[in-house]
Amino acid sequence: MTAALAVGGLLALLGLLVLALVKPETTLLVLVALDISNINQVIADHVGISPYRPLLALALVALFVLVRRRRFRLRWSPVTLGLLILYAGFCLSLVNAADPVASQSLLLSRGRDLLYYLVVLALVLSLDKLWAVAAVSVLVLSGLAGLTGVHEFLLGNKGDLFGLSSVPLVQEGSAFTQRHAGTSSDVNFWSRLLILLTPLSLSLWAAGRGRWPRLLWLGCAVSLLLGVYLTQSRGGFIALFVAVVVWLLLAGGRYRTSVLFIPLALVVLVPLTGIGSRLQTLTAVASSSTATADQSVVTRERLQIDALRMFADSPLTGHGIGSYGSLFPRYDRLANYYQPVDIVVAAHNFYLEQAADGGVFLLLAWAIFLGTLVLAALRTRARALRSGDDTARFLAVGIVAGIVGWAIASVFLHLSDFRALLVVAVLAAALDLRSSGVPPVVTTTDRPAPISARLLACVLAGAGAIAFVGVLSTSDTTYVSQTTLGVETRRTADPSTAYQLDVASRGQIVPTLAAVVDKSLSGAGPGRSGTGDTSVVVGVAQSRLGGAVLVTVTAASDADARRAAAAAVELGRARVAALQDDYVLKGEVGAVRPITPLRRRALLPLGLFVVAAVAVAVRRRPAARPPLGAGLLAGRGQSR
Repeated sequence: MTAALAVGGLLALLGLLVLALVKPETTLLVLVALDISNINQVIADHVGISPYRPLLALALVALFVLVRRRRFRLRWSPVTLGLLILYAGFCLSLVNAADPVASQSLLLSRGRDLLYYLVVLALVLSLDKLWAVAAVSVLVLSGLAGLTGVHEFLLGNKGDLFGLSSVPLVQEGSAFTQRHAGTSSDVNFWSRLLILLTPLSLSLWAAGRGRWPRLLWLGCAVSLLLGVYLTQSRGGFIALFVAVVVWLLLAGGRYRTSVLFIPLALVVLVPLTGIGSRLQTLTAVASSSTATADQSVVTRERLQIDALRMFADSPLTGHGIGSYGSLFPRYDRLANYYQPVDIVVAAHNFYLEQAADGGVFLLLAWAIFLGTLVLAALRTRARALRSGDDTARFLAVGIVAGIVGWAIASVFLHLSDFRALLVVAVLAAALDLRSSGVPPVVTTTDRPAPISARLLACVLAGAGAIAFVGVLSTSDTTYVSQTTLGVETRRTADPSTAYQLDVASRGQIVPTLAAVVDKSLSGAGPGRSGTGDTSVVVGVAQSRLGGAVLVTVTAASDADARRAAAAAVELGRARVAALQDDYVLKGEVGAVRPITPLRRRALLPLGLFVVAAVAVAVRRRPAARPPLGAGLLAGRGQSR
């Protein structure tokens, strides 16, 4: 079966290759549809290979075809600038990376996401498929959301429909409840993704012409709303409500007037749907003890407090993107064996996660990026109001409301759907460019670039310079040895002293011994290793499972790391042995592994940022600009 699927997938890719040469828009729509819906991961789970990278390669082939046909169009956008600044913020966080391997891997992944944004934006502008990308994104997600409704009400949640409708059991109080996660691994992530596109479905419905198109988009909106309800996500309910209210207010006219009827609708819907009982668990935490409150909320609060502590220790540059999971055991005051974390070890709050990973600089970079999305959409809406272009106006309103809903939902979630957010960024950038009335084809004159363009170039050059600093400061190879020393008792089993010596029941034992070892090593001289070498850094922490002490040694060479690790472990064992006869540390000295935080080949894409800044600074102005009011997707309404 797997071989047949692999052959079928290969034939599909060959067919898409032909379509990329003959009809490039097909590649664009398939790339966006499979990625934004996470069907790529579903295919990878069944076949073993994700079609994402092959499709991205086909999109590059399609761009090459458009270049050969002289149809390639790519314009500068403030949204692109915001994304580059965000990537520079990612790079800057590596200056103080606590887990260089995880930070490097995530930074390279974000670089590939940046390429994805540029490819999709170039295809959208070159093929004039802005409306089509918005439509296919809404259609595929509403189809999957509708499938979860069929799965719930007609099929009784049996199976997972080949991975298209997963229904995990989630603990709610003392019982387990079936909640729908769609193609995602988490119900809350699926809810946030649906919320991002729900206002856009309302925009397509409001901008539609004709009975059947409007019925289609209205059905998509209802399907997305049903999908969010089936996730039973408390944060999702709040975010969806805010997003819909923002959409109604910005849409104007009768839509804005309908806001007055929202209280009446809530009086009817909240009791019937049971949403009120779900939201009530959020307020119960503040008035109840941790023993009776919702444990998922209590655990999230615990994870977020640790994120705040991380941020307080490194408020400017953070500890490096993707480092929260490795840092959590050091900051968590409850041993994992005593009160284990039964959910994903993450901040479960987008803003606290970014603050812990990248500090103030990364938070500002995110604010700039999201701000460019909102400002580009609002500028499009203002232009559309003057020109009477309802399609552009409603699409801009849908983007703003979707971003607001995503931002509200992210208060309860960490980052997971970055490329879906980038698709919305492409729509915002393309809308802004199309509504500006500036043709994509640029002819040059002798007039210099305007001051605004030079200002953007300076900001871009600064972002590139920050990225260079981050890479250059972390590109040297270091050598790390991590030793796990288990805490064991010397006494024989005695029921009268079992509780006193049990490290699992008494959560303060291992943290105390870890503090003793850490204090001993810190007083052993420069470098905290007893060797007198200031280039050696030794860290001591409690293990993730709580029953051992971790001794981590970082040095500039392999020999120094081995020597310092052996000395630190010997000194730690001796200090605990001299403390009392009850406990002893056992374990072999860990192997030394080299770590290169960021390879120097990453300097190339960062250097391109500076080159792009120079290109913007010296670029020429268009020879002529057509008048505003050409409208977005002229004739689209008639063709539909």
